[in-house]
Amino acid sequence: MKIIALFRSILATLLFPFTVIAIGPFVILFHYIFGNKKIDDALIGFWCRLCCWLSGVKVVVHGRQNIPDEGCLFLFNHSSFFDIFALAGSLPHLRFGAKAELFKIPIFSQAMRVVGTMPIARNNRDEVYKIYAEAKKRFANKEQFALSPEGGRFHGAKLSSFKAGPFVFAMSAGVPVVPTVIVGAYEALPKGSFLFNKDQLSRTIYIHILEPIRTDIYSEDRRKELQAVVYERMNHVWVTENKN
Repeated sequence: MKIIALFRSILATLLFPFTVIAIGPFVILFHYIFGNKKIDDALIGFWCRLCCWLSGVKVVVHGRQNIPDEGCLFLFNHSSFFDIFALAGSLPHLRFGAKAELFKIPIFSQAMRVVGTMPIARNNRDEVYKIYAEAKKRFANKEQFALSPEGGRFHGAKLSSFKAGPFVFAMSAGVPVVPTVIVGAYEALPKGSFLFNKDQLSRTIYIHILEPIRTDIYSEDRRKELQAVVYERMNHVWVTENKN
C-alpha cells in the first residue's frame, strides 16, 4: 500500500503545476469578463478540491454555523501548504494573505491578484500594515479574509506564539475574528517536503471553526488580551485533537 501511496503522491505532485497552468488562465479570464466573485469562488474551490482529490485527501469541516454573515477575519494555525487547499476548497469565499515571494510565480501570481489575495512582506512591517489598511474597506462588502497569526508554518505539541499584525488588522477594522484550527494538514505535506500525502492512500484533514470573537469590545491597549483569548481557545482544540 505504501508503494501505491508513494506512486500516487509522485503523480499528484507532478500534476500540481499543470493544474495551475490549466486553471489559472480561466480564473484570470473569467474575472475580467464577468467580474463576479461567485465565479472566482467556484474556480478557486474547484482547484483546491481537485488538488485534495489527486492527493487522496478528504476535508471535514466542523462548526460551519459559526461563520458570521459579515466581514471577518479567520485566524488559522498554519502547519502546511495543504492548509490552503483545505480551507479554500471548503470555504472558497475566503481571501488569504500570502507571502510576497509567491507573487513572482507566473500565472499563479496574476490569478491570486485578480481574486484579491493580499501580498504579505513578512520582513517589512510598514508594507504589511499598508496592505492591511488598503484591505480594510473590503470588510464593508462582507469580504472575509484568512491569516495565520503564527506568522509562518509551525507544527508542534502546542501552537506557536501569535504575532500582533492580524489582531491589529481586525481591531482597526472593527470586525470579529474567527478562530480556526486545522488538524491533519501537516501529515499531508510537512514543511520541507514536496510530495503530497506520500505515506497513505487516503487521509482526512479536519477544520474546526470556533465561535467568532468580537474585537470592537477591546480597546487598543487590550490587544494582547485579545491575542491571549484567541490563542487559548485555538491551542485547547489543537492539543485536544492531537491527543486523539
